Amino acid sequence: GVGGGAPGGTVRVNKYETRLPIRVDVEAALAYALGPITGILLIILETKNDYVRFHAWQSSALFLFLMCVHFVLMFISSVLSWMLFAVDILLILGLGYRAYLDGASLERTYVPYFGQLAQEWVDTE
Repeated sequence: GVGGGAPGGTVRVNKYETRLPIRVDVEAALAYALGPITGILLIILETKNDYVRFHAWQSSALFLFLMCVHFVLMFISSVLSWMLFAVDILLILGLGYRAYLDGASLERTYVPYFGQLAQEWVDTE
């Protein structure tokens, strides 16, 4: 038939398919590995998988915001800046691990405010 998809002209979508040759759970976890750097890279490179794109958007928005907070704290208190750095590391590890574990079910972990933003951005793409 025309369109080449499933019968009836519909296109079959595999929710686990990615553009890159990396499993969906690993790719989603990588969105958090280097904060906004890997998030932005995956926004650019991963065009097929909404689960990965959600985590890439969430990571980018969250860690770009935290970078701005770090910039302000540099002028106020190095102790607070180091404390926030520890929070950054915990967020990277926790969110990356959660994205990896949830890769099988594609369940999304939402960070307050940033998760909803990421969801809206993925939905409007």
